[in-house]
Amino acid sequence: MNNEMTDKTKTIIYCLSYGGLLPFVITLAGVYYGSKELSSYSMVAFVAYGAVILGFVGAVHWGFLLTTDSIQRQGLLLSTSVLPGLIGWLALICNLDTALLMLCIAYPILFIYEKFSVLNSLLPAWYMLMRFRLTIVVTLLMLIGQGAVYSMG
Repeated sequence: MNNEMTDKTKTIIYCLSYGGLLPFVITLAGVYYGSKELSSYSMVAFVAYGAVILGFVGAVHWGFLLTTDSIQRQGLLLSTSVLPGLIGWLALICNLDTALLMLCIAYPILFIYEKFSVLNSLLPAWYMLMRFRLTIVVTLLMLIGQGAVYSMG
């Protein structure tokens, strides 16, 4: 029964995580296929969603670290878990080009941090694989968004 619950939980996590790509795709579609007004609004929504999700991924670390005593240097790791939210906030107050560049760099760096910190040995392999895939897709979408900013401007 416990194994079944784990599989159900993983399925929910996969659905929510990959489903979380939809707002990126929908807002980019608005950028490329909408009117000039919708395109501008969609780009702002795209960046805002990217900033929020970046903060969310950092918060996952915070929550994970609060549930374990076995990690040395918890203070450093907890502090680092706040950094993605701060980067996302900064992206929200920058121009779109700078914001997209920040997000495009922040997502892979956050994954690299996860991969090479103590978290890699504590986070399940399936989670790290999912994060890797999501990082690639989100980074590519950010690059597509960057192209849209150049074509808008």
